[in-house]
Amino acid sequence: MKIEFLTDRGFEGSVSVEAGPFKKWLKINHPEVEVVSPQNATIFDLHDYSYIMPLVNLANDMTLQNYLTLVIQYLEIYTNSRLEGDTDEVQISAFYQDGNITKEFNFKGSTDALKSSMKKFDLNKFMEAP
Repeated sequence: MKIEFLTDRGFEGSVSVEAGPFKKWLKINHPEVEVVSPQNATIFDLHDYSYIMPLVNLANDMTLQNYLTLVIQYLEIYTNSRLEGDTDEVQISAFYQDGNITKEFNFKGSTDALKSSMKKFDLNKFMEAP
């Protein structure tokens, strides 16, 4: 599996601050995953309770389901020490391009909402041509 971190135009060509810890976590827990990140990119950090995952380009269509599973595992570790009533916000953007067809997945919500959404997510429907 290959994940490519990209710079985000919405943040002036920077990479999310979560890119570093997520890449390190992947290297330790899933060394089989190849992660490519841009050299010399600046980093943006909002200093709040949000987890803005880096914009990623996925090598193939089946990688999306695996990528989202990895993100959930990562977030479970970092959010398991939340106090009752604490809230968080997760923002994920991933895309896959095959010739002229580009599929983009965007999510913004809580970690719990992401877990719930993943139970209902149908990759086959998502990948169907419009």
